[in-house]
Amino acid sequence: MQYNKGDRVEYQGQDNQQHMGQVKRIQGQPPQTRYTIQDESTQAEEQVEEQKIERRL
Repeated sequence: MQYNKGDRVEYQGQDNQQHMGQVKRIQGQPPQTRYTIQDESTQAEEQVEEQKIERRL
């Protein structure tokens, strides 16, 4: 599934916990697409592989 800049998503962070955030940047092409997501609670940005994104909110 492709996600777009500005989408709110639920994803598995590097700490293996569920997080919610907003897609800020998209890099690469499928199946190697990586997303920069800004966490809603911490405001930190994290690089997330597409398979770690659970769903669009």
